[in-house]
Amino acid sequence: MLNTAISVSIAVVFISIVSYYFIMNNKSGALSMANNGLLLVSNAAKAHRYCSQVSKYVKNVLYIKFNSGPDSSLPVINKQIINIYTKASTQCGNVDVRLMLKPINSQEKLKTNRPYELIMYDRDLAKDVVNSLVNNAPPETQVQSIDSDKSVISKLLTNDGEAVKTYEYVALGGTFDRLHNGHKILLSQAALRATKHVTVGVTDVNMIQSKTLWELIEPVEIRMKAVLDFLTDINPDLEYNVCPIQDVYGPTKDDPRFQLIVVSEETKRGALKINEKRKEKGLQPLDVYTIGMAEELDQQSTEEEAKVSSSNLRMRLLGTLLREPKPNPNIPDWPYVIGLAGGIASGKSNITNKLKLKGAAIVNCDIIAHELYEPGLPLNRTIAEAFGDDVITAQGEVDRRKLGSIVFSDKDQLEKLNQLVWPAVVEEAQRRVKALGEQGYKVVVMEAAVMIRAKWYTRCHQLWAVIVPPSEAIKRLQERNNLTEEEAKQRVSAQPSNAEQVAQANVVFSPYWSYEYTQVQIDRAWEHLQNYLECRK
Repeated sequence: MLNTAISVSIAVVFISIVSYYFIMNNKSGALSMANNGLLLVSNAAKAHRYCSQVSKYVKNVLYIKFNSGPDSSLPVINKQIINIYTKASTQCGNVDVRLMLKPINSQEKLKTNRPYELIMYDRDLAKDVVNSLVNNAPPETQVQSIDSDKSVISKLLTNDGEAVKTYEYVALGGTFDRLHNGHKILLSQAALRATKHVTVGVTDVNMIQSKTLWELIEPVEIRMKAVLDFLTDINPDLEYNVCPIQDVYGPTKDDPRFQLIVVSEETKRGALKINEKRKEKGLQPLDVYTIGMAEELDQQSTEEEAKVSSSNLRMRLLGTLLREPKPNPNIPDWPYVIGLAGGIASGKSNITNKLKLKGAAIVNCDIIAHELYEPGLPLNRTIAEAFGDDVITAQGEVDRRKLGSIVFSDKDQLEKLNQLVWPAVVEEAQRRVKALGEQGYKVVVMEAAVMIRAKWYTRCHQLWAVIVPPSEAIKRLQERNNLTEEEAKQRVSAQPSNAEQVAQANVVFSPYWSYEYTQVQIDRAWEHLQNYLECRK
């Protein structure tokens, strides 16, 4: 009986060893692309070395986990945070890289917010550690090893970097729009220095309106969820409070528990203000840890910032499809009608001209309205009856400047004019769209300043919007129409805001920068439209 038991035990051990080496060294057949992957390294110093290699096999999220030891000290991790996220955009493509801050525990069942289908590990990692994590992974998980490069690792370890002081309660704040690698550095440095709790203040609506293209910033709820998702992935053992903030202080000005605030170079003045408030309240000042700007290694235009920023990401959204078009059964399938919206002096005509050069036919609703104002036409007489003969010139034409001075200073008068003009204009616009389709045009752009307010976009297949900062529109309007600043402000404020237009638009343009940058937006939008229409046939 004893001999039998010993034989069985030996057999089990032998089978386990053989199974381990079969699983870990099975390189027959190429790896298939995984949605999410996990990279296991024997120490934190190797994380950056292997990141770009493994990212070639991952579409979405790449988690990086390291073993404990002297080569995974806090200074080494601190250095790797900067190395990995600074270079991730150029070396790892569009993969969402996440360096997990806790060393590997061979007894734990590793939990991530997104399931991983690929595990890659370096050969220096202890086999029992790898075996444990592989055994806890789903059976269909691919497993592959990576050869280590000790010369590279030794070079990385010649300087451990700065000392890392830890605190129980750490705070930080920011916009955190479309979580990028700069944000990941900020959040990771805060989590690295916290032993118990991290609070993240996410700027709410009233704090974002000075940002470039702030109208494209995600809702605060989405931004908060993305922050919490990232933090719980990189260290699930800490307490997190991710909250909206309406001012620079957030909860840090009142809560005595906070000991450290993590800031970037551009927000460190906020930390000084917070400490002034805390001093007024008799609270201990916060230690301040400042992170340098992450250089934008993937800068796509001279118009963009040289640092990694959300502004760059929002600028890259211009000319792209923000919302999928919904089928519109109320209008014919062809021609394909693009409604082009934009406030006064936003640059709609500039965009229209570029689209015309691409091959689109144009129906300008503002021109139609002016044509309907001509002497002898019904609308001309109706306007005279509604607003008085003073708005008609000696030649019988509508004096648009005089009419504008009446309606742009009185919302009721503007509404009255709209009710007279809009039905006549849209009827004529639709007649022209149909005629252009019969002439063979596949795409017709219907341009109108009132596209949003009149809801004419419901008569189009897609809505494209043109925006510039209100201050820029006012400046342009003063120069173009020889108006006073107050007159220009009245006209701009009488129209739908940029935010209202973006909320409805499928595509957004902003001819605020150079001619070339505007053309890039047009090229991008037109190429996507052609691909879309090709599939629609």
